[in-house]
Amino acid sequence: MIGEHGDLVVICASSTTVNGRAARIPVQAIRAEMAARPGRIAAGIGRVRSGPAAATVAALARVLGVTDGVIEVSAPRNGTYLGMPLHFSSGNPTVCLPRLGAEEKRDLAAAEANLQAAYHHLCSTLKEMSLS
Repeated sequence: MIGEHGDLVVICASSTTVNGRAARIPVQAIRAEMAARPGRIAAGIGRVRSGPAAATVAALARVLGVTDGVIEVSAPRNGTYLGMPLHFSSGNPTVCLPRLGAEEKRDLAAAEANLQAAYHHLCSTLKEMSLS
């Protein structure tokens, strides 16, 4: 999964493989789970797999060159920041997007547009506030 959290997440089903073979991915079930998950987390019922602190430590280990490998972090893309898989080698990142199907490409474009609109609105609001 890449892009955004929640309902604009891009599920990379077309490029998911197991032992080199295309895997059957229940996209609708995953979307339903992604929609239900924030409510469970907010209610204290559900947990993320490794938690925010563990995710931060894992990202830092790669950025600092302690550990090589792929991790999804917020990265610049087309004028906004999206969750992107980056491969780190000795602390140097390379974007490693999976091959995306047509629907996944549309989903990623929608996530980009949504975030660009949000950033534009935020910047405009901050600018207006500073002028008053």
